[in-house]
Amino acid sequence: MTGQPDSDFRVEPSAIRAIVKKSVDLLESKCIRLGDVAPDWRGLFAANEASLERASSRAAFETEMNRVLAQGRLSHVAFFHSSGSSAPARYAINATFCSADLNGAGERWMFQDVHPGGPAERAGIRPGDILLEVNGKPSMPPSLPTFTLGQDADLLVSRGDGSTASINVVLPKAPANGKPGAKPPMAEPTSVTASMLDQEVGYLRVAFFPGVNGQRFAREFESALASIGECRRLVVDLRGNLGGFVGSLRLMSSLTPDRTPVGYSLTRKGSDRGWRRESLPCVDHLPKGRLDVLRMALRFLVLNRDRSIRLTTEGLGARPFHGRVVMLINEHTLSAGEMVAAFAAENRLATLVGTRTGGQVLGGGNFAVGFGFVLRLPAAAWFMWSGAAVEGVGVVPHIGVPAHFQSYKCGVDGQLAAALETLGTL
Repeated sequence: MTGQPDSDFRVEPSAIRAIVKKSVDLLESKCIRLGDVAPDWRGLFAANEASLERASSRAAFETEMNRVLAQGRLSHVAFFHSSGSSAPARYAINATFCSADLNGAGERWMFQDVHPGGPAERAGIRPGDILLEVNGKPSMPPSLPTFTLGQDADLLVSRGDGSTASINVVLPKAPANGKPGAKPPMAEPTSVTASMLDQEVGYLRVAFFPGVNGQRFAREFESALASIGECRRLVVDLRGNLGGFVGSLRLMSSLTPDRTPVGYSLTRKGSDRGWRRESLPCVDHLPKGRLDVLRMALRFLVLNRDRSIRLTTEGLGARPFHGRVVMLINEHTLSAGEMVAAFAAENRLATLVGTRTGGQVLGGGNFAVGFGFVLRLPAAAWFMWSGAAVEGVGVVPHIGVPAHFQSYKCGVDGQLAAALETLGTL
């Protein structure tokens, strides 16, 4: 079973059985249980055994495995081949969509979040553009388009003024590591961008939280924050945030001067053996240098093999904008972005504007299951310090403002306008 990235090939029944067995064993031993959501993985796969073994091609097998996994109703679950380079739009071109009714002409996908530095933004796509075609084929709800890293995509879009434009989107190549534990392929936008909206109001757009230990994001975040000086009011835009993990601690720490408990992450092992949140190993700062990185690796990768942890903000001191922060969220705000939003809401550190977040806040882990295939499963559950779970629930904004096609058509970001109006009252 070999091939070039994203090439299709035959998967023998014996290989399918071996892969399914290993996948089920991993799911039953490592997948977290979350309240009422405790899937019977062995039963699910047994009920779908025949359809799985009929899926002889790689593409069909991936599709069938992901269909079965989706029945478990947990986020951060995926099945893919390590040589693959296909990805959904949020990861491939760093853009999200929402369905828009074109004045009775039918439903189409509207570009909603277009992250700076991503392939879509670099190609000139803007929020409010309507996707008509991908590589010459019509694209419309409910089927979301996927893209192949390393292959340019030709898009036909409709603009707000009624004109159409053919746009070539250049996609970066997928990492050519072929490692069994490789992550799903993705392009990386600019993690954080900053600007001043007026003399007092700063704006931070946070697309994702890169890096394993948070050091890279902390550096990029502080640089962006410094570029907007001593702003007295701040808009933090988390719409479409792609997630990440521990780097989000720097953003949360910037919202409060004190050391404030954030929440805790529990693995299956940690949950099964019994725990007290106060006794979990604590991450209360991000590493500043190589020695700090080594200490963190020793503490959390060697000494704490369980990987259950708690987070506490870094105690960075007062900022001029404290008490005057509005945070933008939407249904495409996921994972670590939701952790930040939930922390801000729980501690009354920001007013949230937009729509309910996606409710996908589990910690994913990648496991090789043989023949080049990788199973991604939720290996850790996240809880706020209050004990509240965000998974499957999401974070509800204080002020609900949906995205409207007509607003974008007129060149107005209605959610940002509502955020600025709210900020003026703080």
